Amino acid sequence: MTASSLILAVSFLPFFEAKNTVANYILVPPAEGAGEVSAEKPNLETHSKCPVCEGRGKLDLIEPDHGQYQGRLGTPNRKKTVKCTFCGGDGGMEAYIDPIGLRAQVAKDREKFEADHLAKGDIPVGCAFVPRDAYDSLEAKETAGDREDREKRREAKKQRKEKLKMIESSYGKPCKACNWTGIEPCEKCDGKGWIKCPNDDCKSGWSIVKTSTKSTKRSSGGGLSGSWRSSGSRNVTRTSEKINVSICPECGGAGKVACPVCGGRKARPCEKCKGMGVKKDH
Repeated sequence: MTASSLILAVSFLPFFEAKNTVANYILVPPAEGAGEVSAEKPNLETHSKCPVCEGRGKLDLIEPDHGQYQGRLGTPNRKKTVKCTFCGGDGGMEAYIDPIGLRAQVAKDREKFEADHLAKGDIPVGCAFVPRDAYDSLEAKETAGDREDREKRREAKKQRKEKLKMIESSYGKPCKACNWTGIEPCEKCDGKGWIKCPNDDCKSGWSIVKTSTKSTKRSSGGGLSGSWRSSGSRNVTRTSEKINVSICPECGGAGKVACPVCGGRKARPCEKCKGMGVKKDH
């Protein structure tokens, strides 16, 4: 299943409708014996393919040649197959649905939600919609009585305003940072779920370590000095370089490690609303 099909499979319409039903309970209580409506966001997590091994659960590694084979006889075995350390050999991992694409999907769902309620003649109250009959009955009920009694009319208007305010508050407003979703792209990894291996010696999954060793040897011999042959000894210093190439212990040959901020999930709970998806009152 592709990322786009996963996004399209998620709809916030039931969530918006459930929130609207709950917010209107103050005017339209549930029928006796009716089940409770729960306004829960859809599941935004999915078991996605590992971005390193592409779902295989293992990595085919070819050891790079950095001169470590010089002086050896025969052809070295440079191919190795190891378990993918990024996903632990599973081939996949838990991650959030792409928050950028999801935000676009939520915007479409919200547009449809509003259009459907406006088409029915419902009255917008904040982000909620009140059924026309309930709205009209509320107004008629609160303005009933002696129209000459200003105190009663004032109190009726106050109660009506308070009820509508309760509906608006119950529904809530979208968090500006995540727009109802409760998640935001991880800034550390730019939504990829991984970062480059932090091991300074790592080169594309291989640990390349060069060591230099100096050795001093006493050399004896003779030479001509003018018309005389001289004999003696001198110190000769030689430097030998050794190159060790091995699978990087930090990333296990992947060249990448899971993002330390999102844990490889590509996104994280919205910092501003703490994953609630709605604007906080304070």
